[in-house]
Amino acid sequence: LKGPDVRLTYRAVGSGTGQAEFVGDAPGYQALTHFGSGDIPMSSDRYATITGSGRQMAHVPFSLGAIGIFHSVPEGEVGVDGLKMSSCLLAKVFSGQVTQWDDPDILAENPNLRVPSGTKIQVGHRTLGSSSTGGLAGYLELKCSASWGLGAGSSLTWPTSDSFTAVEGSPGMLDHISGAKYAIGYLDAGHGHQRQLNEVMLMNKDREWLTSLQSMGATDGNGNNGVAAAGGAAAVAANAIPSSATDDWSSVNLFDQSGPSTWPIVLVSYIYINTDITNMTADEAGLLKAFVDFVLSTEGQGMLPDFSFNGIPSAMNQFSSVWASMTKPATVTDFAFESSTQPLVGQGENIISEKRNSYSLWKLSEMEIQLQEVEARLHVTERHLNDYGIVPLHGSGTTNPRNWFAKAMQQMEERARVPMLLTYRAVGSGTGQQEFAGQSSNGYKSYSHFGCGDIPMSESLFRSLPSGEEMVHVPFALGAIGIFHSVPGATISADACLLAKIFNGDIETWDHPDIKVQNPSLTVPAGQRIIVGHRTLGSSSTGGLTGYLSKRCPTVWQRGAGSSVTWPTGESSVAVEGSPGMQALIRDRPYSIGYLDAGHGHDLNFAEISLVNQATTKLTSLQSITRGGVAAAATQGIAQNVFPANPADDWSAVNLYDMPGPDTWPIVLVSYLYVKKDQSQTNPKTAAALKAFTELIIEDDEKLCEEFGFTAPSAEMKTLARGALSSVVYPAGMEEFIFESSTMPYDGMGDNVISSKRHNYDEYDRAVLEGRIDALEAALAELRSTVTTHRHNPSTGTTEGGQGGDDTLLQMQMHEHEHEHEHEHEHEHEDSESNALPIVALIVAIVALLISSVPFCLVMKGTRRDVPMKHEGQSVGASAL
Repeated sequence: LKGPDVRLTYRAVGSGTGQAEFVGDAPGYQALTHFGSGDIPMSSDRYATITGSGRQMAHVPFSLGAIGIFHSVPEGEVGVDGLKMSSCLLAKVFSGQVTQWDDPDILAENPNLRVPSGTKIQVGHRTLGSSSTGGLAGYLELKCSASWGLGAGSSLTWPTSDSFTAVEGSPGMLDHISGAKYAIGYLDAGHGHQRQLNEVMLMNKDREWLTSLQSMGATDGNGNNGVAAAGGAAAVAANAIPSSATDDWSSVNLFDQSGPSTWPIVLVSYIYINTDITNMTADEAGLLKAFVDFVLSTEGQGMLPDFSFNGIPSAMNQFSSVWASMTKPATVTDFAFESSTQPLVGQGENIISEKRNSYSLWKLSEMEIQLQEVEARLHVTERHLNDYGIVPLHGSGTTNPRNWFAKAMQQMEERARVPMLLTYRAVGSGTGQQEFAGQSSNGYKSYSHFGCGDIPMSESLFRSLPSGEEMVHVPFALGAIGIFHSVPGATISADACLLAKIFNGDIETWDHPDIKVQNPSLTVPAGQRIIVGHRTLGSSSTGGLTGYLSKRCPTVWQRGAGSSVTWPTGESSVAVEGSPGMQALIRDRPYSIGYLDAGHGHDLNFAEISLVNQATTKLTSLQSITRGGVAAAATQGIAQNVFPANPADDWSAVNLYDMPGPDTWPIVLVSYLYVKKDQSQTNPKTAAALKAFTELIIEDDEKLCEEFGFTAPSAEMKTLARGALSSVVYPAGMEEFIFESSTMPYDGMGDNVISSKRHNYDEYDRAVLEGRIDALEAALAELRSTVTTHRHNPSTGTTEGGQGGDDTLLQMQMHEHEHEHEHEHEHEHEDSESNALPIVALIVAIVALLISSVPFCLVMKGTRRDVPMKHEGQSVGASAL
């Protein structure tokens, strides 16, 4: 504008406050504004106040808008059909009669809704006067007054229970719905759409279920969407819109209009104008007309869809007749608009020209263009990621199944068509639990997609999980904790109290009388100190040992039970990190004692301490496993209802220590996957990978559980695990991964197929090497047997003491044999030579093969079985086997 300096402002305070300020206050009731605006007509009492004070006003409709009902129930719990609410159900919710999401009335309309039992509905409602409140209340009063009972209007008396939250303005309602889980509230639909809130489906007059977004995206035969259809010519013809703009419009509404895609809660937005504006200056009056003209112009109406509003049908535009009938100042400045260049005229004093621009508007326009370009690139990137993006899945926890998980994850990566990145960080059960639970500083959000431990989630961490972060326990394997030692040549047994005294530091030497009482044949140097190993940080094996000692000998063991306890600090108490640290201690330090996952100790041929079980049987974990004693502990646990029926309950007290049975091992751990129950907000591809991985571990079709030294769960325990997984809520529309074990033509090439028909050369090469290892081990066993037989058979000519492990030694023995019998008969000598030479040749050939192949094969086998390699500098060859 070249002419007078003008300033236009609009104060967004809600329709109720806007009406009050337009009416003014007693005694004069003079308007405080040049115009007012609201999404509801002037209330009847305020209209009466205006007319009673000698004023007259006009309603000028300028847009149509929808009021939507939005919620924050997780998508995965709602299901693909969406959340539906009839008008009477909505009335009961917003009046406080229905207070829980699993109320029978809600479930009747939403049979696929899966929410935690007793979950409260967090209802948001506006304070002060609000057109959205008027829209909701007017609709409910019209459709279901018997269930509603709160009346109609922009301001209501709401229930005061703790599940009702008063919010200020649309921003407050947005924050309530997006910030509070299981919330519901009402909003101008455009605001909810811009924030991508989930919307409740309503039933319109034609009995069609739809959301306001769906309604606005539909088009009827007249080219109107579902909001514009509510205010079309039919509504005007049906006298839903008064013929005179100066009448009382308080009863005007566009609720529940007919049409297959018509939205049932449509509001008309109005500009309120005094018909007598003689108190305005010429410029003020002219500017008011110019503003209203612009809002109703093609350009102004064209802006409305950007804000999810609809323009009004032409039949509703009465402003020209309203202006003509208004009482105006003697002169009114005529502000004109220049949309296309008008030479000379466009430079006039009172021309509002779109050819004029401010730097701010130009910059905003440039930013909008850039934003559109970024959004376009983002859509391309998203589409690219959807086709080829890496699917991540990361877990952390106990060290014991790390090799099992590594193989399972590698199989998934190698057999999937889409690129997958699956990792497992072996840090111990305690750290795994902490990283899964999160911490207060991050709102207890998981740092991992899943956790894993050989103990249940601790009670303190379980209790720290807030609403929406609930977890389930998924049992997937059984394992024994064994007590191992490195006392040379000794066979040792111990009951629980003797173990407690040793690990408590009460007994410090191997020749202590308490040890000798239970092991009378034990021979050790006098005063030989016991080196006691214990784990640092949180460890499930620590939890297993301390839990067993607390249960069996609480009078001696008073350090508590758990994955982390306060250990003795003497020089004989050695802290080690992880299972590898405990393995190294027992292997490298004679006269040490420590606790390990039994499979690790067995693989390393560590000497094991026999324990006494509840049936007073004295046995090692290896003996118990061979006799089914680990599985027996789980069977007893199921029979005694040790495991809670609900996988989402607190399982911290669950243990299988000292269960009954003649061969039952007394320290049995259950290995669990920790999974958050609500995965609805997880990346759908990651959620699908999580589901596939957990099912792969539970079903274990390839028997990896036994391969890595674990005991498979019983059928009853698998049922528990499957029940836990079935309770997890995944993102709506998630495409699951499926497994191809036998050929599925065409389908097997799908993006979501993990196929055993895909092979990796490394997998083949490992199988070949493992076959060579097995063949060499068999040949070595046969060689030792042959040499032993040959040594003890005089006809072969060997001497006593041959070990069969060194070709030089065997050749020396053959030389001695020949020397001792050089005077015997020639025929006997020939027989001896003919018997020995093939054996020597066989020995030399196999030893040469061993020397050439064993180092590399040991590396491969060490990788497979987790057997540590020899120390640096130690030869690895035939003599080291």
